[in-house]
Amino acid sequence: MLHPLEPFRVWEQRRTVVTASPSSLDAAADPDVSVIIPAFMGRSTIVPCLESVHQAGAGRRVDVVVVESSGDGTAELVRARFPEVQVIESATRLSAGEARNVGLRQARGRFRLCVDQDCLVPPDWIERMTNLLLQPGVGAAGGSIGVANPGNLSGWCVYFLEFLTHFPTRGGTRDDNFLIGANSAWRAEVVNACSFPDQTLGEDLLFSEAVRARGFTVLYDPTITVLHHNRSGWREFLRYCRAMGTAAARSRSHLGGRAIAVLQRFPLLAFGIPLIMLPRIGWRLCGAPRGYLTRYLALLPCCVVGQFVWADAFRRALRQPRAWVRAER
Repeated sequence: MLHPLEPFRVWEQRRTVVTASPSSLDAAADPDVSVIIPAFMGRSTIVPCLESVHQAGAGRRVDVVVVESSGDGTAELVRARFPEVQVIESATRLSAGEARNVGLRQARGRFRLCVDQDCLVPPDWIERMTNLLLQPGVGAAGGSIGVANPGNLSGWCVYFLEFLTHFPTRGGTRDDNFLIGANSAWRAEVVNACSFPDQTLGEDLLFSEAVRARGFTVLYDPTITVLHHNRSGWREFLRYCRAMGTAAARSRSHLGGRAIAVLQRFPLLAFGIPLIMLPRIGWRLCGAPRGYLTRYLALLPCCVVGQFVWADAFRRALRQPRAWVRAER
């Protein structure tokens, strides 16, 4: 459930970002597109993120909403550098899902796009995402995740394990994948009908399935790529593998199905998952940009360790009561 808006301070009065000539757009009308950016400790990455969003919105009526909950100075930086952006600041830390909910509910556009503060969007991002949403029956659309900081070796390991179903590859649009929150677009009527779970990991999988359950088509295009600054540090890599394993177990338990039922009965089978997933990662990287597969093969021993840390956390979570919890960010 959404927090009421009262605990949030709206630092800037909402204004429409007009990137074309003021005479060509009705400044009083609601924007065509809203972009929601949840921010937590994002001071070092928020400026290039917003610059890429503004470039992608050139010639359109776009409003941008940043939801900040860390108090690290990001809100002040955005207000100073981008006075047209609405900043909503929370005194308490928000999960990624809840931060998106706050921004999505505040937004006015009929198309509502989400990206994270540590990402860079391509210049045609808004155009391509909205074109997908214009197709009959489509309620949500999204794309793949690439790497914005290729010199970060531990970050590559996080990337391979976190985004294994969302590598940038060739191929057409499909409707069998869930959407990553950092590269997603939703029609207004969809976010008015349901919301992200209040958690940081697994929330996008659950939300995508909730949208499908309401009869909407969810489209995924792997050629629409947002670049992501991956986490750094080997301790952080291992900690995040544990967090991902825990979140995966809880999300899959909530969705149900035969496979998770077997794993719940025999949790030790979770250690067999890496034997399936590690070759699958390599196979999927065959269609990724040049250098992705080479890096994976070079870092494979580290990925093996991380995948088994993930599996152990997955196993432990299966033995706990089924419940949604806010995964640590």
